Amino acid sequence: MKHDDCICTVEISSDEADAGADVTLKVQVKPPRKGGLRGPRVSIRDHEGAELAQAELTKADSGAYASNDIVLSAPRIVGEHVYRAVVIAADKDGAMHEQASTDVRVVVKPHAAELTGWDVPSAIVAGARFKFMVGVKCSAGCCLGGRGLSIFDQKGSQVGAANLGRDVWPGTDALYVAEIEGEAPPAAGAYQWEVKTADWDLELPHAAGSLAVPLRVVSPPDCEITVEAFDREKQTPIKDARVVVHPYRAMTDENGVARVEVTKGQYDILVSASKYVPVSTTVEVTADMITRAELDLDPPWEPPDEDAV
Repeated sequence: MKHDDCICTVEISSDEADAGADVTLKVQVKPPRKGGLRGPRVSIRDHEGAELAQAELTKADSGAYASNDIVLSAPRIVGEHVYRAVVIAADKDGAMHEQASTDVRVVVKPHAAELTGWDVPSAIVAGARFKFMVGVKCSAGCCLGGRGLSIFDQKGSQVGAANLGRDVWPGTDALYVAEIEGEAPPAAGAYQWEVKTADWDLELPHAAGSLAVPLRVVSPPDCEITVEAFDREKQTPIKDARVVVHPYRAMTDENGVARVEVTKGQYDILVSASKYVPVSTTVEVTADMITRAELDLDPPWEPPDEDAV
């Protein structure tokens, strides 16, 4: 809005903000053509006219006026909110008058719960107990210690619950973690469970979040594959080689050995390790068996020959 050609504009850091988060405004004013403004300042008001902040306006070489950054806390109520910037300056007698005003809108959102999961077993025996980890972080970094999680199976039935730990997970700034324990479905197959937060009753509004957790459930194993990983040239065992017998996974020990329990059938075995070329083979498992994988070192990198045509 303008009064006698005095024009006010407002820049906002974002037109969306988490409830209670910082919102930064910067006000610019183009003065009337007839002259400048005396002692100008800007008042930031809410939709009811209550003043939230006030800042001086400084004249630039261009003749326009601008404020420094004005930092406000976003409202705690979700929805669209309106701020009004009112420019005030003195007349020749020193009385303060409104010179211009403009509205700026911000949409306030509930804090988002960001979920992540890890250590889900690659294969779970039907009906067996299993565990995995879930971490939750608030989009605004709020404390979530002790908050509850619910676990639902593929039918949407709740099958478990857990509480987040009280302390932030080491090495993170605001991740809270829970260990989830459940019982696998009784039949082999692919399933998808879900971990959900609630609309937590915190000081600030938080939206419910969820995490899909795919599960591979297998029949009880009746055979064991022993995989030996060795350096082909040195004939020495390779520790911490990754062994994939889909959907089963394992790591080799200090002797280069990994043991994987499987059901009878045909499997592709992939063995890989840092600085080695992966090796794969196909086996038919009818009883316990041993297979050996000999890995070659990755060839050293050589820069391209710039003189080559």
